[in-house]
Amino acid sequence: MLKWFAPLLLLAGKPEVLIRLVVGALAVAVLLGGVWLISNIALTFDTLKNPYIAAAYGAVLVCFSLVVGMTAWLRLRRLGSTPKAIAAKVEQPLPLPNEIVAKRARELSTKWEAEGRRAAAAPDGRLRQSAASSTAAIAPPRAMPPVRATLTVTGPAYAGKTALIAQLVAATGAQPSETSDVVRLVDAGASDGDERHVAALVEAAAATDGVLFVVDQDLRAPEVAAVRRLAARGRPLYLVLNKADQFNAADRDAVLVSIRKKMPAGFPPANVVPAAVAPSPVNREVEDARGAVRIETRRPSADVDALTKLLARDVRPIAGHTLQFATGS
Repeated sequence: MLKWFAPLLLLAGKPEVLIRLVVGALAVAVLLGGVWLISNIALTFDTLKNPYIAAAYGAVLVCFSLVVGMTAWLRLRRLGSTPKAIAAKVEQPLPLPNEIVAKRARELSTKWEAEGRRAAAAPDGRLRQSAASSTAAIAPPRAMPPVRATLTVTGPAYAGKTALIAQLVAATGAQPSETSDVVRLVDAGASDGDERHVAALVEAAAATDGVLFVVDQDLRAPEVAAVRRLAARGRPLYLVLNKADQFNAADRDAVLVSIRKKMPAGFPPANVVPAAVAPSPVNREVEDARGAVRIETRRPSADVDALTKLLARDVRPIAGHTLQFATGS
């Protein structure tokens, strides 16, 4: 009995042939079913003995047969355009003969050997000239201006200490070294921590010329304690309220007044200054020449003028010089 299933097993190994047979069988079934249905409808009207009905029946039958046949043919043609069939139709490029490949290899080898001999035979003067020109193209390193002061930068975490240092360095990095006095900024990390950490921070700050204490809000108890310990070492202390752009004018002034009240006795109020190292984007209405209004998002420029003027007053660069900030350790 298994011999009757042998053709099916052969077709299972070639699914494209099996699919074609199934599509053909479906097309024949649809064609026969349509002919039967149209014939039954025609028999209903055959009692009228009208020749036009017979002609219409024939036309409908022909159109139906054409539609079914065309659909089946297009489907079978699409099945024949499988990736394997397409790949089989693509003509593979013929490989080059071995003689042509060998000749091209000899030509390239001869060309490379000639270029190598010409490079080896070049006079030494040309090499020295090339080396001299490359040396002249390298600009000599700029002399580092003298260090006028070293400041420790600290404060609570995420207040913007690193961004403040980067902004100060970028704002003054293009100044000529001949007319610049360097203020080295040392990032001492956050002032948050246990007693051992704060004590080490205070000792490190005492070895420098001053301290920049950066906050982004009113002073809390840990910051007040750290500020008092730093100020007790006798080094100049500057408190920077960063992110001042996030306050309106009234709130910013209120925070500055509150900070000044919490500072130790005798602390100069002018040493508390606002700054906006990375201002937040601001939406503004812009009206064009036609009167249309659109919303544009702009990021204001950084504002550290109050701090730079304060440091220039206290550090006092040489006459005719300006302060240039740099990172250090």
